[in-house]
Amino acid sequence: MPRGGARTGAGRPPDPTSLAEALRIESGAIRTLPKSRTGAAPAWPLSKATAREMVVWRQMWKRPQAIVWEEQMSHRQVAMHVRTSVEAEEHGATAAIRGLLLRQENDLLLTHASLLKAGYRISVNPTPQPTVAASTPAAAKRNVPSARGRLRALPNVGADTP
Repeated sequence: MPRGGARTGAGRPPDPTSLAEALRIESGAIRTLPKSRTGAAPAWPLSKATAREMVVWRQMWKRPQAIVWEEQMSHRQVAMHVRTSVEAEEHGATAAIRGLLLRQENDLLLTHASLLKAGYRISVNPTPQPTVAASTPAAAKRNVPSARGRLRALPNVGADTP
C-alpha cells in the first residue's frame, strides 16, 4: 500500500528504526547499499570523452547507486548523464539542459526521493540493521506489548483529598 497523503511521496519519511521498516527490510522490499562502490570505473561507452567528462565518470562510479547501474547494465545512460552534467556546468547552459539533468538524476536514483521510491537506501553507519525475530507481520506484532501493557500507574498528583 502506498504511503503518504493526497500526493505521491507526501508525508513523513519512514522511520529506519520502526517495526514496519524492519519488516520491509527482512522481506527484501528494501535493499541497503554500501556507502560506495569499489573497483575501477568501466570503459567509457560513448564517443571520445573530454578530460572533465572522464573525471566526472570516475566519480560517478564510486557512488553506491553504481552497484545498481552495473547490475542493470546502464553504462550508456550514466555516460549520457555525465555528458549532460558537464554541459550543464557551462556558463550559459539552457534551462532545457538543466531540466534534462534533473530527470536523469531521478532515473539514475541520484536523488534521495527516487532512491527510496525504488526500494533502496544507503547504509549510513556500520551498525546492524533492525531485525525482527518473527517471519510474519502477525507474529512480529505479538512481540510488541499491548497498549494496556504499556500503561503504568502514576502517583495521584494534584488531587483534592490527601
